[in-house]
Amino acid sequence: MRWIEIAQRNEVNVEGTVSTAPIITSVIKEEIPYVEYSLDNQKLRLHYSFKVNDVVRVDFSKQKVFINEQLQMETIDLVYADFFKLKPGLNEISTIPAMQLEVKYTERWL
Repeated sequence: MRWIEIAQRNEVNVEGTVSTAPIITSVIKEEIPYVEYSLDNQKLRLHYSFKVNDVVRVDFSKQKVFINEQLQMETIDLVYADFFKLKPGLNEISTIPAMQLEVKYTERWL
C-alpha cells in the first residue's frame, strides 16, 4: 500500500487574551503509520499502526496522548514533540493526513 501525505488546515478562533492549551480529538479514516498536528512551526507527530475508526485524543495541557481511550505516550515522536498552545486570535492547525478535528479549549482572559 502506498500512502500519500495530504495535509488539511483547521481554523480555530480564540477570543480570549491569553494562550490556552487545547484538547484535540480526531477519528482516523484510513490505515496510516502516523498522524501529525502542527501550529505555526510547532509539530506533534504520533507513530502508531492506526486503523480505521481509531480515536486519537491529545491533551496539550497535560501532555498526554490517548488512542482508543488508552494512554499511548510511546507513540510520541522524539523530534516532533511540541505540545503547543493556541494563541489569541485565528489559529490554523494543520494535520497529516487530512482529518476533521474536534478542538476543545478554555477561553482565558488577563
